[in-house]
Amino acid sequence: MDLAKLPHRLASLQFLSVGAVGWVYRINDRIVLKYPKDTDDAAFSREIKVFDMLQKHDICPDIVRSFLRVPNGIFLEYLSGGSLDQRLKNNKVHTGDKATKIEVSKTEPTPLVERWTMELCSAAAWLESLGCVHGDIRPPNLLLDAEDHLKLTDFDGVASIGEPCAGAAPPWARLLGPEAGSEDGTFGICGARTEQFAIGSIIYTMTRGYEPYENLTEDGTEVVERLQKMEFPELGGSGLDQIIESCWRGGFVSLCDLLNEAKLLNGAMQLPRATNLRRDDYERVRKECLLLMQDGLLA
Repeated sequence: MDLAKLPHRLASLQFLSVGAVGWVYRINDRIVLKYPKDTDDAAFSREIKVFDMLQKHDICPDIVRSFLRVPNGIFLEYLSGGSLDQRLKNNKVHTGDKATKIEVSKTEPTPLVERWTMELCSAAAWLESLGCVHGDIRPPNLLLDAEDHLKLTDFDGVASIGEPCAGAAPPWARLLGPEAGSEDGTFGICGARTEQFAIGSIIYTMTRGYEPYENLTEDGTEVVERLQKMEFPELGGSGLDQIIESCWRGGFVSLCDLLNEAKLLNGAMQLPRATNLRRDDYERVRKECLLLMQDGLLA
């Protein structure tokens, strides 16, 4: 889409990010708007349908809320902490030397990473309870609020459990190897195995400050082959590393089992948990979104 064709008022707002299917603009300190790159994009329409479905249930506090959906826009809650991807990138520098091309200036506190792990597992387990998988768990799709609570966003890749998995780039997905029999060389079937693999790689990235194998090679094909052979980076004996190991090897039968394991992490329960907006606050912001539409925001 030509950026010049953006609605005039939208083009004047603060641009926050761009994803596979749309741009995100900040309206105020409560609301952002996701606008499609292509107004006929089936993926954007699918995300609207997913949010419509999610709104029929008691929403999980670890999922980004949507206040209003229209054919050419999704109104979402504004999270001032940015993405996990941005947070982790700010903690490292690329030196250009392949042997030490990544230098991590700091890693996030372990109790915070343990809480983030529980919040991510909570979001994934909640989707599982609805018969779905997110399908695209990556650092850019994990946002942080003002209190450093982690929330899952971007639902254009949601699929039903049992569907063939479309996969993703390494290390967020793994091509199956000979252990999978007839599924060798595919991403397999959507379910707990596919989601927990991505979660394992997320936890590794949060604890180390870089992605699995990012500090060793820039060759994506090599990473694909290593993961397919189940040649995983070396781990330690911490509770987080034990969860990573189990996730990478498909050790959790369900994401609920994974969540229960994450709840045993010491720091996960010590820090405050996220809470949902009260219903009256949610309705107030929803009405604000409706007024913005009536006032011609997307005209």
